[in-house]
Amino acid sequence: MDPSHHAHDPRDPVLHLQEVVPGDPAGVIALRDRLHDLASQAGFGERANDVTLAIAELIANAQEHGAPPVEVEAWGDGRLVMEVRDTGGGLDHREVYRRHPPSPHDHRGRGLWIVRQLMDVVVVRSGGDGTVIHIELSPEPHLGA
Repeated sequence: MDPSHHAHDPRDPVLHLQEVVPGDPAGVIALRDRLHDLASQAGFGERANDVTLAIAELIANAQEHGAPPVEVEAWGDGRLVMEVRDTGGGLDHREVYRRHPPSPHDHRGRGLWIVRQLMDVVVVRSGGDGTVIHIELSPEPHLGA
C-alpha cells in the first residue's frame, strides 16, 4: 500500500490542533485563522469559511452559556473533525434540537441552527458537567445528514 494515500493520524501535529479559547478577541481570531488553515490542509479549502463561521458560533455559545475553560480540538483524518467543550451546566435541550430556522423576530437562537446548515455532522452531548459539540466535514457526506 502506498503510504502517501493513508488517512492522517489524528495526532499528527500538522493536522491536529488543541487549544483553550483565549479571553481576548484577537486570540479568538487567531484560533479561527488556524482552523481555517487546518481545513485547507485537510482538503476542505472550499469550505474553510464555513468552518470559521461554525466555530465562531460554537465558541460564542460556550462563552455565553458555558463555563471556562472552553477548549477547541480539531483534527483531520480524511474528515475534518472539531469539538468545542465547556464545563457549564448544560444546554436547554428544547433549543438544541430545533430543526426549523428561528423566527426572524427572535433575537437569539440562531447559532446551533447555523452550525447545522454548515456542517455535515453535528452531535451535542450536554449535561450537568458541561457540553461537548462535535462537528465534522466529510468528503462524502451521507444523504440526509
